[in-house]
Amino acid sequence: MRTKLRLLSWALGLLALAHPAFGSIALDVLGIAVAMAAAAVVAVTGWALANISLTLTAVAALLLLRAFPGVPRWFRHAWVASVAAVIPEKA
Repeated sequence: MRTKLRLLSWALGLLALAHPAFGSIALDVLGIAVAMAAAAVVAVTGWALANISLTLTAVAALLLLRAFPGVPRWFRHAWVASVAAVIPEKA
């Protein structure tokens, strides 16, 4: 993303030098691109802070999955066994 923004700024800068009448338009486009990127960062940060318990739970789950890679398989077997104990299959 940063590389693309750098390429965009160079391209707009060169266009502004080549066509001085379009310099203000190029700066407006660059300003809009930067504002949209900043708005996206603010939106994601705001959502994460508003849903902090969900965010922390997801991060904790990812850390546990990374620390204990066999847990999902074990949990699936435990879940099937507990459901089978509560709802036995009909013979």
